[in-house]
Amino acid sequence: MARTEIRDIVDPHLHLWQLGAGQYHWLQAGNAPDWPDKAILQKDYTVADLVLAPPFRLAGLVHIEAGFDNHAPARELHWLAQQKIAVPHRAVAFLNCSLPLAQVLANLQALLPFQPDGVRHIFEGDDERWLHAPQLLSIAAELAQHNLLLEVQCRLASAKNVTRIQQLAEQFPGLKLVLNHAGLVKPDDFAQWQTGMQQLALLPNIAMKLSGWELLNAGRYSMAEPAWQQQVFAAVLNEWPVERLMLASNFPLCLWQGSYQQLWQRYYQLLENLGLSQTGWQQLSAGTARQWYRLGYI
Repeated sequence: MARTEIRDIVDPHLHLWQLGAGQYHWLQAGNAPDWPDKAILQKDYTVADLVLAPPFRLAGLVHIEAGFDNHAPARELHWLAQQKIAVPHRAVAFLNCSLPLAQVLANLQALLPFQPDGVRHIFEGDDERWLHAPQLLSIAAELAQHNLLLEVQCRLASAKNVTRIQQLAEQFPGLKLVLNHAGLVKPDDFAQWQTGMQQLALLPNIAMKLSGWELLNAGRYSMAEPAWQQQVFAAVLNEWPVERLMLASNFPLCLWQGSYQQLWQRYYQLLENLGLSQTGWQQLSAGTARQWYRLGYI
């Protein structure tokens, strides 16, 4: 890859917030998650903080819900619409899939006027059970009807989770499913994760975002582990077409491991080490995100 040819970054997984405007319970001291050095997150983050220098250029972004108000998630979309974002951008809203089905569907209807591109419920920890709840099938059908994607944040090292995701993809071929943070892979469950990742690679309506590395050891002093990231990249690129893979930042959480610029420089270097072509890089850094999130060009 020729470094001078690299330009566009379309970041499909980042968070913007204004602490005085929303609730953000998860960001408050004393509330879960209990991350070391949570303080770095306890300030406002706007699009102006997404600083990139040549050869990189921010050409689009997808704001992922950040807990602005989980009881009225449309408020976050209203707030986002007031922000001055000069690049093409889309939004993924929060949808609490653990509520009674009628309430879930009512909340979804309240989101529609703001035209989000999709919804997310984090299926981790105790909430993992909602990935397997029967009502998720009804929710998935409604999302497909409205051409909204479902962000799936769960462990791919769990065979049960992988089977459920496969069921959703096959039962609703018109539903786009996007796996967050490389399926939350960890070094100690890499083999199980790899089996699940290979299984889902066969389904054309599933994409994967490669991000979330800082979550392994959350905190400012958790050093980036390029060798680990490269191992994951190599495994995924061996199984998935680049048209269904996206590089993402998880900003501002990625700041625990360096600047926004340093993250993209590291991605570039790791993929150069793996021999990825210029065309392949631009697909991972911008093309797939543009296609899956219906983002225009500038």
